[in-house]
Amino acid sequence: MKYYFMVFLTLLLSAPTCFGASATESVLTLIVPSAAVVKTVPSAKNSSFINPQNGSHTGLEAIFNVKTNGDDDTYDFILSSSVNTLSGSQNAYILNGGKLYLVLANKNNLPEGSAIVDLSSASLMNNQNVIAYPVLNEDDFITLNYNGKLCCKALGGENVQNFNVAQLIGITPLANSYSIEDDAAGVYEAVLTLNIFRKP
Repeated sequence: MKYYFMVFLTLLLSAPTCFGASATESVLTLIVPSAAVVKTVPSAKNSSFINPQNGSHTGLEAIFNVKTNGDDDTYDFILSSSVNTLSGSQNAYILNGGKLYLVLANKNNLPEGSAIVDLSSASLMNNQNVIAYPVLNEDDFITLNYNGKLCCKALGGENVQNFNVAQLIGITPLANSYSIEDDAAGVYEAVLTLNIFRKP
């Protein structure tokens, strides 16, 4: 009996001591902030040739791809535009008759800054080297003033992690914005930028 008691005592003393020990956990966490990236989608319709008789072209479009990590409803996706003039860079979006237009300006023969203002008027008279074309899919955007400039807020894309924002430009110019006599030959361009702003 004494022998068994000694063996039991020896086993008890050599066993790991878990009884009555305190334990705690350390939880490691990472916080992944919401993020979004945008890139231009190459398109065959980034450039077109104009018909010098009436100012029409074969079609223009700007397409951007947006990818988010799942928290896209925390952002506003805003299209802004610009053209170069003799007065510096100006907004290329205008409203005429309540309709949204995109202005393209002659890159080699810069227009006067007042030519952009003239395109917004009811009777166009003095807009050399700028041509305005309608935005066809205007209903895909909310036209608003963002940071003091006329911009287009993209609709849709909520709870979608991969989507495109496209702006389609009509082929027929705003009446009296193109003239074979007044608009010099050359490259006419506008720059569209898709900005991603975190909502307040």
